[in-house]
Amino acid sequence: MGQPLHRRIIPDTFVQMLFEYLEQQGHAPESVLGLPWPVPQANGLGGIPIEQWVSLLERASACLHDPLLGLHLGQTITPRHIGVLGYVLLASPNLASALTRLERYQRLVYDVTPMHRRDGDGYIDLVWGDEQGRPGTLSDDTSITALMHFCRGLTQHPVYPREVHFLNPAPADVAPYREYFGCPVLFDQPETMVRVGIEALAMPLKSADPGLVALLESQADQLLEQLPQEYAFIDRVRKTTVLQLHEGEPSVETVASSLCCTSRTLQRHLRLAGTSFRQELATVRQQMADTYLQDTRLNIADIALLLGYSEHSAFTRSYRQWTGMTPQQARHDMSTGA
Repeated sequence: MGQPLHRRIIPDTFVQMLFEYLEQQGHAPESVLGLPWPVPQANGLGGIPIEQWVSLLERASACLHDPLLGLHLGQTITPRHIGVLGYVLLASPNLASALTRLERYQRLVYDVTPMHRRDGDGYIDLVWGDEQGRPGTLSDDTSITALMHFCRGLTQHPVYPREVHFLNPAPADVAPYREYFGCPVLFDQPETMVRVGIEALAMPLKSADPGLVALLESQADQLLEQLPQEYAFIDRVRKTTVLQLHEGEPSVETVASSLCCTSRTLQRHLRLAGTSFRQELATVRQQMADTYLQDTRLNIADIALLLGYSEHSAFTRSYRQWTGMTPQQARHDMSTGA
């Protein structure tokens, strides 16, 4: 599949969890939230924008006088709150395979900020950056708590992460977080992260069913294919940028004009795809630079001009930012096969 166009959508089934929680607390959710009870679409792809979800959480938090709403709400999650993905995870053989499937199908439950898996020495990190913005404490608390609670419901023995990191500022009292997650919890971090030890990954699940998981994965694949992709638009932006580089440094205005759209439209599409014009320009330049550096007939100053730089020193600075080395060092490594 191509690069996803994140819809920044929270599924109706997940939103239902908030309505149910308010009702359990003795409140009329429709009155508190100002919305009718959500009814999931037949294909399971309906939902509300992340901005609206954050607003609903803030209303509920104020009504309940509960700044830790996310920590409490996340502990009420059930498989039906995440649709077909919930049942895919339930039928997986162990926690490692469940988390692999979560990474693959994450857009079906949280089509906002992509989750990435990062392998470490004896552990894996599940990581969410801020490239799609920062939804805030209530939303992040709900999502990470729901993930942890769901995993604990899957396994035959309790699962405790080794560390949990949050992008958001620390609350007045971090004790409830440490008590729930059962590990160090850090705030004001560069990324949101859950670290899971390799010993937990091997834990078998209560309801493993290889035959059922294959059937459910087929259904999840069909749903995933219906979600929008941005690879075609990104490809057009990059190709247009390449053509304009030979005439100097491209601008968002000139690229947008070539694509017959406004600069605002271009930037909006790129933002929704989790990127920006500056990022795409840097990507194109780096790819072209690596190609040019393999041609020893071109000196560094020539390559800088071909990439739209007015001075080769500016190219050198950029290349060092991309790769951690100078163009000369990269050329040497290429020639020696280092």
